[in-house]
Amino acid sequence: MPIVERELDGFTLPTSSPKSGSLIKSFELRTASEKGRFKNFVYTLSFPLPNVYRILLIGPDRPRPPHDNVVLADKPLEFKLTSLDQAKCSATFDFPTSGSDELDGSGRKRELELTWKEHIRLYVYEHIGKEKVRILGDLPNRSYALTEKGIMRHWWIEADNLHLGLGEKAAPLDLSNRSFTNHGSDSAAYDAYNTDPLYKHTPYLISTPKPTKEGEELVSTYAIYHPTNSGGIWDVRRLHDDPWGFFKAYTQDYGGLEEWVLVGKGVKEVVRTFAEIVGKPRLVGRDWLGYLASGMGLGESDHPIAQELLSTWPDLCKKHDIPCSAMHLSSGYTVDKTNGNRYVFTMNTKRYPDFKGMVAHFHKTGIKVVPNIKPYALQTHPHYKRLESADALFRDPVIDEPVVTRIWSSGVGDNEKGSWVDMTSEEGRKWWAEGVKSLIDLGCDGMWDDNNEFYLHDDEFVSQTSFPHEISSPIEGKATVGLLGRMINTELMNYVSHSTLEKVHPDRRTYVLTRSGNVGTFKYANSTWSGDNWTSWHNLRGSQAIQLNAGMSLMQSYGSDIGGFGGPLPSPEMFVRWVQLGVTHSRFCIHSFKPDKEDSSGAAQTNTPWMYPEVLPIIRETIKWRYEYLPFFNHLMWLSHKEALPSTAWLGYGPFASDPVLYTPEILEGFDAWLGIGSILVCPALFEGQLTREVYFPKGGQDDESLYFDLHAPYGRYRAGSRKTIATPLEHFGLFAREGAVIPVGKNYATVTQQEGPSRTTPDGVDVQLENEGGLVGLDDWRGIRIFPSTSGKTFEGQWVEDDGISAKPSKTIIKIVYTGKEDEVEVKVSFVENGFQTLWGKQLDVLLPVGDERKIKGAKEGVKDGKKIWTVSIA
Repeated sequence: MPIVERELDGFTLPTSSPKSGSLIKSFELRTASEKGRFKNFVYTLSFPLPNVYRILLIGPDRPRPPHDNVVLADKPLEFKLTSLDQAKCSATFDFPTSGSDELDGSGRKRELELTWKEHIRLYVYEHIGKEKVRILGDLPNRSYALTEKGIMRHWWIEADNLHLGLGEKAAPLDLSNRSFTNHGSDSAAYDAYNTDPLYKHTPYLISTPKPTKEGEELVSTYAIYHPTNSGGIWDVRRLHDDPWGFFKAYTQDYGGLEEWVLVGKGVKEVVRTFAEIVGKPRLVGRDWLGYLASGMGLGESDHPIAQELLSTWPDLCKKHDIPCSAMHLSSGYTVDKTNGNRYVFTMNTKRYPDFKGMVAHFHKTGIKVVPNIKPYALQTHPHYKRLESADALFRDPVIDEPVVTRIWSSGVGDNEKGSWVDMTSEEGRKWWAEGVKSLIDLGCDGMWDDNNEFYLHDDEFVSQTSFPHEISSPIEGKATVGLLGRMINTELMNYVSHSTLEKVHPDRRTYVLTRSGNVGTFKYANSTWSGDNWTSWHNLRGSQAIQLNAGMSLMQSYGSDIGGFGGPLPSPEMFVRWVQLGVTHSRFCIHSFKPDKEDSSGAAQTNTPWMYPEVLPIIRETIKWRYEYLPFFNHLMWLSHKEALPSTAWLGYGPFASDPVLYTPEILEGFDAWLGIGSILVCPALFEGQLTREVYFPKGGQDDESLYFDLHAPYGRYRAGSRKTIATPLEHFGLFAREGAVIPVGKNYATVTQQEGPSRTTPDGVDVQLENEGGLVGLDDWRGIRIFPSTSGKTFEGQWVEDDGISAKPSKTIIKIVYTGKEDEVEVKVSFVENGFQTLWGKQLDVLLPVGDERKIKGAKEGVKDGKKIWTVSIA
């Protein structure tokens, strides 16, 4: 859509206006003009939270965007109108103070300055000592403009700030000096540094100042969030126009403006505030944190049939000693036997003569099953006429017929005519729920909602506006795709998948994996990934920055297709490095489709852990490392769910935000990250032939002299703020635990948390077979705890969460450990903070000191497990 920018001006106060010094819940301006395009526009300012203000700008043909991307109750807070000068058309306001420390933590006074004599202009100030410093502000005389059917916003730009967020955006991490499209696309074979958009729609931009020296006091971080589902563009200091110079701008294609501005002491506080507004990440089940396999090549086979090939998977895992937690079934099970097209919610009984029996076979070995489902129907789909007659397809108003477009149908690049199913229609959702229920009845554990970008190619197409729950600014009758936004359908697709799973198995945690999504999607889907990436070292490197910005955008069970989805096979070295990076991400899945035309089974070039025998020992050890640290990942998912903390985080997150080195180009354009903020520093090797590399060890404050312990090289100790060249042989990547870390570990293979119960028995009634019964899984009946004490006598404290990993409303146990390191011994005290879930390991913990640490643990029993020295302690 061409941008025709028309400046929006001429506002005035309503007849009855508040007085200076009064407490108000909103401040309103209206357009002075009584004719033309600016008639009856209303600007409203309010505070939903003490550190958040909201602007609504709506007019007769610019309604408030319809959405349900906000979960915060609409209960505006009182704030003080400190001054009002009607002659000068200006007012100032204090931020509310009640409760601000909880989400903000700065304790600073903040105020807004609003003027409207010629154009609306809003500035935000913060008092730092005796100074009054501007945090952000509108571009003077150009703050708001109308486009053809939407709104355009302009702000002055902080040239030295770091910009983050926007969901799933291409590398590098810093989004400054670039432009980004706000909607999702099927971006198969994308370039991880250049392609935009990718698959998600997240109009939420963070701006944080960069320290230039240690101990520097900085202004607060802020984020701007637009909850609309309409498409748009964010320009982050890419545009330049005299007399304004450089600026940042947001263009929204349709509707009026709803804008939330979040202010906090740092990125961590702003992300937590964002979660309070839109909802915290859903809790992911424990079994979805292990190795997630994909059988796309296997599932597409006719000779031998796919079911026979897939059923060999557990035996292959056992043969190669590779633990596995879940199998993703591609849409090959829906391929029509006669024409090769994919018809969602149908079954190819030739390839899968006993689908339910195959699922039960996987369940017996402890492997969950999640099938691929797609929200469209080809015109030859057996359900197409039903959907068409029920008005459950998008319509073209020009010809008053269903929208028909080209949709992926069979092989790579193949497409046929078909239609997207309108999830805003009651009949569309009913059909989807019936299909999901049919797969649940066959034993499936979750749903893989795929190909769901709803990339309709005309904003003037129309759809129904029937919603299963309340939304803001509901619309009667039909509405255009442009105003509703394409991905409100993605959200509703995930909503139906989630609610159907929940209805059938109310006691179990739902699992919905989605490729696309808007902000509201993640109320229902609890996992996602970066889509159909292309195999290359370049894209491997770029995947890390995408991961980090996605995590700060609350996509915190996230990963990439290990080894690359499309393109050539990765080399053995590249595959090893991709697996090594992938096991540090919250979602670890090896997924690809690399067909070999010379192999009729289609299986030969699917990425598998054992595809290169020469590196299989390294791959095996790396995947087993993931399982050993599974209790830690489970705890990190609890932190994500409760506190919105990303498990894989940017180095400058939280207490490390004041380290100026972390804002230098070499670090921002690098690939290091936290696994658990302040716990493990991950330093991957992502260049071909990279056998050494330099590492910088972040500081958590000006006086921080903490140690970092090398988890690979015995006796390796490095001081915070130092640099070190480390070895990165093919056998391992760089991992460093920070002094004071508390890291729970378990067995290095798949386990269940209960002898009896939902962890042991799958939804279809199949009991998981344990290793002593010939199965692939064991009991989670041993817990180790890795601690990292210095010799200075400093005391550290940490805790972690245990639960069954599967219940919808889980009981949990929280264990606290306090430890002090002295020259000749370490003192350790462990206690229950909460003891609601009865773990299989009871009240005994084995404490592991860093490799090479020969000190005793006071009062503990010394022993050896798997060749490692342990110290057994009892929980008080």
